[in-house]
This record gives sequence, structure tokens and C-alpha cells, in this order.
Amino acid sequence: MFFSRLSACFLSFVLALGGFFGWKPVQPPIVSPPEEVETMEITSDYVIVKSASARDAELTAVNTLKDILFQMSGITFEVVDDTSTPYTAREIIVGATNREGYHDSSVYILDRPALGAEGVFIKTVGETVVITGGAPRGTLYAVYTFLEDYLGCRWFSKDLTVIPEVDSLEIPREIDYFHVPVLEFRETDWISPRDVTWSVANKMNGLVYRYLDSSVGGGVGYAGGSFAHTLEWLVPKSYFETDPEMFALGVKSGKRTVSQPCLTNEKTLAVAIENVRAWLDSSPDRQIISVTQNDNTDYCVCANCRAIDAAEGSQAGTMLRFINAIADELKKYPQYDHVAVDTFAYQYTRKPPKITVPRDNVIVRLCSIECCFSHPLNDPCCERNVAFANDLYTWKKICNRLYVWDYTTNYANFLGPFPNFGVIQPNMKFFMENNVVGIYEEGNYQAAESDGEFADLRAYLLAKLLWDCDIDLDRCMKEFCEAYYGEAAEYILEYIYMTTAKTGQKSIFGQRQHMGIFEYIGNACVMKLSIFDIFHTDGLWENAKNADLTEEQLTRVLKSEISWRYWKATNKVREFGLLTRYESSQQLYSDIKALGITRIHEGAGGLMADKVYFMDPPGRWSTSRVPAIILF
Repeated sequence: MFFSRLSACFLSFVLALGGFFGWKPVQPPIVSPPEEVETMEITSDYVIVKSASARDAELTAVNTLKDILFQMSGITFEVVDDTSTPYTAREIIVGATNREGYHDSSVYILDRPALGAEGVFIKTVGETVVITGGAPRGTLYAVYTFLEDYLGCRWFSKDLTVIPEVDSLEIPREIDYFHVPVLEFRETDWISPRDVTWSVANKMNGLVYRYLDSSVGGGVGYAGGSFAHTLEWLVPKSYFETDPEMFALGVKSGKRTVSQPCLTNEKTLAVAIENVRAWLDSSPDRQIISVTQNDNTDYCVCANCRAIDAAEGSQAGTMLRFINAIADELKKYPQYDHVAVDTFAYQYTRKPPKITVPRDNVIVRLCSIECCFSHPLNDPCCERNVAFANDLYTWKKICNRLYVWDYTTNYANFLGPFPNFGVIQPNMKFFMENNVVGIYEEGNYQAAESDGEFADLRAYLLAKLLWDCDIDLDRCMKEFCEAYYGEAAEYILEYIYMTTAKTGQKSIFGQRQHMGIFEYIGNACVMKLSIFDIFHTDGLWENAKNADLTEEQLTRVLKSEISWRYWKATNKVREFGLLTRYESSQQLYSDIKALGITRIHEGAGGLMADKVYFMDPPGRWSTSRVPAIILF
């Protein structure tokens, strides 16, 4: 107790000294309370009206609404069919019913084709409430939007849903909401997005990390069970012994190699087409087939490939001609009319070709792997991002279905801070303002083994932005933290905004620093903190842990604090200074294990080693990085 008080006094002294020298903490923005509006009550005499021929997903929407309203109010609302029940004012109309249309008895008029597959329409007409949307998913999304925006329900994580219990169901008297999402494909990974209920509530429609059946309107998926680096399987290595010319004359290896296929070889194309068709035939409900380069840069420089790439000014030339040939072949068969062929603009294929244009049934997926995530991708002063932005501007001119594969974590240090919260909304807006119609926000796809930063928060914010990039992000973050961390929220919010403000700052030589996705946590581009920042942040986490929390909230705080301790251990500050580094690192290692975390970074060698050298930074505690002498 004495030493704890002494430490607190010393902390106060340091921060007072900082104030004397002009240091000030970063303050979170003020989130204003929602504007008060006139309301009306949904009383027990209301009925839920559905179509007598409702689709599966519309029935799910009806049942979801009925169930949640019961949980909120204890009222069991009767569900009736539109054709068997005359219209009365006190109806909650769900889905496409006979109450809609251009006829004498219609309650409202709606341009239904404008809704597409997922558009949402919510409107009050007198006492009547209309909740509907496009087919197949729009009505279900409309119900979740109604529950969130007008009744305060939230699906923050797979383990944290907030359903308020109320004395009366009050909604705004005047509602007129129409929203059609810009993106036809919305996907991220982390932990909660693998849960179907969370995904549907937050309007994730990709089928990469979850299966969405007809009861929730299905989704947008890739055939064949893979959506990346698929040429490894579409052009199997087993052909190499008999047909080595099917494979790249590698730009790095200087010889024929299975690293990449040769894209100008006729047999390569024939084999790829055969396997593309087999994948599609095994997944007839899927809308996309991925034909994407392997994950290396040893592309082909045979005479034919080299000549095309020279004319096109990019290795995307041979790739896109190969993809177009596959797309043209699929057009010959009516069973593939709904299919698009997807390929990467990734690393050596990122630069658009000068001549070839993608077919109308081709998707180009632009990848931001080389970029800086301290600064927005369209920041003209960020030299790491200018080339990417220019590539996007060019691709959007020639491609009518442009997707993006974006990145939202540090793959070399899953447990360290990745303060990109200041760029996720600007980046999303940049994509959607430039004809991007599909986004995969790749995060920590191994977060189940390494949940030590802000996995649930990131997934929630990304899902919200994928649906509507104009949301009030600060409000969403505040709501999430208050529910997730309880009374510790104010301290964690300040930490998030402080670290966001301290990333990508200028070096002592005046140069902007850039945070990539494989960054060493000791680099100042991640966070450039003064001694006052460090002491203040220690105080924030102490206050967070000492707040009045449930056991579950405390566990969440401790998990999130790992990223801060990881940063201190890497930078050898505070308790990780020379004299106490060994003991403090031992404690950090023990706490990481106790929280169920078993992974440091991505890849087969990313698991935590059983024996580590505690004078090393925690980034070296994985099985592939720990010094060999420690293992024996």
C-alpha cells in the first residue's frame, strides 16, 4: 500500500512537471447527446403485418422483431398476414406486403427496384410503422436498423448484445429513412464477425468467414472454398514435372519455378479454365471465382510475358489478359451468367495496365499492403500512399467492379498497438467516393489466439463503416467502450485518442513517419511519446483497472492493456527499464498466458514459445523468433 501511494505521488509529480513545461493530455472529442424529438408509443394493440408469401429472410426479420420487442417490453405482438387482415392504423408492416404500391388502398409508395438486394426503408405513416427493404437481405437489415437507431439495441460483439428493458416502446413520430449501401461485398475477420447473428445484425454479407443461409438472405461468396492466391490450386504444381513451361521463368530465380504460373502458356489457361469451372460447378450459388496470383513476387519473365508487360507498362498486363480469357470462356455458358472473375491488383500487379481493360464480368481487387496507416490513403503529403491513390484513380477509370483488400492490424506484432483509428473512416470514404463496390478489411484473422488489443472494437467500427461510411464514428466508439469496458471507458477512450494522435508524427529531422502493417513496435512511427505521455498513460490504465467493474469488464480491460505493456516492454521504459526488465517481462509473459493468448504474430512460427529470454522484447517471444539457445 505504501509503495502504491508513493508511485501515485511520483506520477502526480511528473505530470505536474509536464504541465509546467506546457505538456497537455490529448482529450477525446465531446459527443453531444442525441437531439430530442417528438415520439409515439408502440402499444400492445399493434400487430406485425407480413406478406402471406414472405421469403425466408422476411420471416426471420418478423421473428427477430417480435422477439426483441418482447425482450424490451414484455409485450408479445401478434403476427398477421397481409391478405387475411384488413389494414388498421396500428400496424408494424415488415417486408413487401399489399400495403405498398400504387393502388387506392396502399399505405405508402416505394421505388422498390431502387432498393436493390440490400436497401433499407423505414417510415412512419401516421401511427403505422413501415420496415422493409430489398430482396433478399434488405428487410432483415431494416429490422436491425430500426432496433438500433430508434430503440437503442446494439450488437457490439458476439458476447455483448445490449437490449434495453423499457416501460414503453417509444420511437420518433417522424421517421423517413432510406439507405442503399454503396458496397455489394462487405467483409472483415477478427473474432465476432465469424458469428452469424453478429454478422447479420451488423450487415456483413461476405461468406468468407461465415455461412449465411437463405433464412438470413444468403450472402456474397467465392466459389471453391478460397478467395485469395488461388492460382496455386487452379494450376497445380503436379504439372511441373511434365509441363514445366506452364510455370514461371522466375524474375528472381532465373529458372522455371512453381512460384507462379506462366500466364501466356496456352495449357496454363486451359487447366485454369477447367478448374475454375469445376469450382463453380461445386458451388453453383456463389457469385465470384477468385483467380489470384500466388503470394510471392517471382513472376514470369519468359519472352512472351515480358513482351506483354513491357507494352502494358505493368505485370498487370499479362494477368488481366489471362483473366479476361477466363471471363470470356465463362460467358459461353448460361449457368455462369451470375459469376464474376476476381483477380488482384497486388504488389507487382498493382499498377494498372496501359492497354487492356477488364471485361464487365471481371472484378479487380486492389490491395493496400505497402501503404502507411498513420495517414489517410489519399493524403497527398504521405509519400507511402500517393502511388496507391494514383493507382486507384486509374483503376476506377477502366474497371466497373473495383474491390479493395485493406489492412487493419500489425501482422508482425498482433499484441502491440496499431493506432489507425484516425484513418479508418477517411480511408473508407476514399474508397466509396472512387467507385469501389466491395471491401475486405483484413484484420487479425488469428485473433482467437491473440486477442490482446482492440479486436472487438475494430470489428464493430469496421462493420458500421462498411455499411455507411458517414456514421458518427466518435459516437459509435463511445457507445461501444461504455458498454464493453463499463466505468473504465473514459480512460480507455482517452488512451485510444492519445495513441491515435501520437502515430505518424514527424521525426527529429522533420520528416513524416509512416506506420506499415509489419512494423517493429519500437519504431517511432507507431507512437512517438514523451516521458509525460508515458506516465500519463500508465495512470489511465491504473484508473481503468481500479474502476468499479464486473469480472468480465475487468478481463476486457486487462486484455486491452496488453498492447500498452507490450509497447513499454519493446521500448524498455518504465517497469521494463534495465533493472526490472526481467521480472516485469516475466510478469507480462505470465499475464498473456493467463488471458488465454497464445500467439505473437501471424504464421506457423507465430505461437508463443514455452521458453523465452525475458530481456528480449516480446516480439521475440514466438517460436520462430526466440533465440535458439533458449530452447535447450
